[in-house]
Amino acid sequence: MQYEEKIIDSRLFRDVMGRFTTGITVVTVQESGMPHGMTVNSFTSVSLNPLLVLICLDKGAKTTEMLHRTGLFTVNILSAGQLDIARRFSESGNENDRFTGIDYHRSDAGTPVLQNTLANLTCSVKDAIDGGDHIIYIGEVLDLEYNEDNKKPLVYYRGNYASI
Repeated sequence: MQYEEKIIDSRLFRDVMGRFTTGITVVTVQESGMPHGMTVNSFTSVSLNPLLVLICLDKGAKTTEMLHRTGLFTVNILSAGQLDIARRFSESGNENDRFTGIDYHRSDAGTPVLQNTLANLTCSVKDAIDGGDHIIYIGEVLDLEYNEDNKKPLVYYRGNYASI
């Protein structure tokens, strides 16, 4: 049996993938004393032994360039009350102002950890894999914590932010 290859356009692909609900994170890095970060919804656990997670970052993003050089990052899992942070860190052109007025502290590894998130994981890059217009990073978890509050998660579905 032969399979006839279909041509699928990127809009259709985005529409199909938009039917998969994802959580919202902000991936943060630190280089030369400057914090940077970007909103990321491509995040998942990979392994329990060793503790590994996966993130996918746009190749052209400033945060990606910094992560590639430093090898350290923090994944901040956002709550429903942090929609403004998700939007701020997803806007292009404001990379140098994203942390203005944002409460954060530095992890032991030196990466920015946003305050009042659902959870955060600080990681070192174990592997980087070419993924088309993105780079797939496998990170080994160095430290992690979660918030005991019963906050609802911020999620993304069909191109819109929502909560459960």
